[in-house]
Amino acid sequence: MDGSVASRRIGPPRSGIAERIWEAARIEFSKRGYHGARVQGIARGASCNVALIYRHWASKRALYLDILRSVWLTAANQIASALEGGSAQSAAGVVKAYLEALGKDSMGAQVLVREYLDGAPFLSQLTASEPALLDPLRRSAAILSAASTDCGVDPVLAVVTVGGLSALMASATEAVRPFVGQPLQPETWRRNVLDLLTHGLSPARYESDGAKAQP
Repeated sequence: MDGSVASRRIGPPRSGIAERIWEAARIEFSKRGYHGARVQGIARGASCNVALIYRHWASKRALYLDILRSVWLTAANQIASALEGGSAQSAAGVVKAYLEALGKDSMGAQVLVREYLDGAPFLSQLTASEPALLDPLRRSAAILSAASTDCGVDPVLAVVTVGGLSALMASATEAVRPFVGQPLQPETWRRNVLDLLTHGLSPARYESDGAKAQP
């Protein structure tokens, strides 16, 4: 079964100058968010003039929406694909899918974090016009609901929390260095966050399938 959320092409519409603009815009939006980003900054990063940007995208908003959709869809398709396997049908499988998908694109994760900090207005527009973009979230919530029927946690809010923390972790690997005193390998942090989110801080430990371990 194909776990893809949508089939429309993800990424820049063509190679050449459009691709340079796309990459420069990803950098600008990841550093400054939508409101702080400047078209002039994107043009400098792409080594072109502003008029050339508007030949490919009608506005800064149109460019941002395309990039935000691409970042979201890339992660969503990876999450959907990971959840297809039987071994992923657990709370730990959901957390691992989000951590790995968002960890593959730290710049994209920064775009998402800045969008969240702004209240996710553009993401709300995208999901309203394309409800299928939320399919991985619904699928993940259904898995958590089946795996944790007695924990009292809202499965949708749990997935939103996991997704937000995964994006924050992926975008801020360097930020942890002052606290650990040495470069931190992304995989080390992923394993630590996976353990924390699936087992918590309680002395009671859990197996990978979500069942309580015997004392």
